[in-house]
Amino acid sequence: MAVLRFLSALFFLIALVALAADATPLLAGEFNIHMTPAYQRWSEIAPAVLASAEKSLASNKLEWLWGSVILPLLSLPAFALFGGLALLSGYAGRRRREIKVFVN
Repeated sequence: MAVLRFLSALFFLIALVALAADATPLLAGEFNIHMTPAYQRWSEIAPAVLASAEKSLASNKLEWLWGSVILPLLSLPAFALFGGLALLSGYAGRRRREIKVFVN
């Protein structure tokens, strides 16, 4: 559970950095908001990793997974994708309360 809470914090940090990168031109005086998709960010940062991920799915006969599941997720803005991942992993890694049930 601690690993999921750590991943949640890491995803949230990535989401904040992506949001700051998208909001910087707005703060500089430009009034057009352009939210960069996660696919474009990934292709700018590590194009070889992106190509190898797509190629590995294609070689394992899972090209339908790339086209119908992963690519639509990567078309979301980067801050929204990583914010959603932070929420999901934070919810999955939350501390649970122990409930004592007494039966008479």
